[in-house]
Amino acid sequence: MASTAATAKSKFIEATKRLHRMVTQAFAPEPNDPRTPFYERERYAAALMEVAQYFTSLEGRPLGQRFFELGSAIADLNSGIVRPLLRPERANNRRADDSQLWRARAHVSLGLEALLRSGLTRNEAGAKLTSDFPGIAKLASANAKNSKLQTIVFGWRKQLRQARVKNFEASELFSEGMRKIEVIADKPHRLRQFSVQRLTEATTVYEVLSPRS
Repeated sequence: MASTAATAKSKFIEATKRLHRMVTQAFAPEPNDPRTPFYERERYAAALMEVAQYFTSLEGRPLGQRFFELGSAIADLNSGIVRPLLRPERANNRRADDSQLWRARAHVSLGLEALLRSGLTRNEAGAKLTSDFPGIAKLASANAKNSKLQTIVFGWRKQLRQARVKNFEASELFSEGMRKIEVIADKPHRLRQFSVQRLTEATTVYEVLSPRS
């Protein structure tokens, strides 16, 4: 029995090491493969194939097949083929901003909240946020481009605080962040550190999955 458990543990460790190595390799930057949607899809497809292999080796084919089909569907997009899995549902009204964008806005809102809790006034917090992290301007929707950036980010915070954002991922991220803020609410230095972390994250979230060229 002990030998069987040791063998299973060894198999799990080796499979996990291989998964880490191969997924890292899939996303390794290639000088001739720029960060365009085409090559990003190639990278994600390759990574998902490795995840499929990982689960197949440990749990059997049915679970691994799920990830394989997702990777295959993403790869098909580069041939102009849109599988039903990736075909969007029809919206009843105007198209909403995607989850990635709203997650980034949630990070911005948390950064702003932390600055306010640290003792800065609304004007001070807004000015610091927009001057230190001007890149967050690209998170604004097209119909808000003519508004002041400070007005826009305070608007995101208000919507999230009032639970008016119809995006589950962003709402959950914001709620979890607010719980963390409450824990350090009496520590201005920690709050400002938290703010920098969130605002930095906001500028990277939007770049990871969706290069816009």
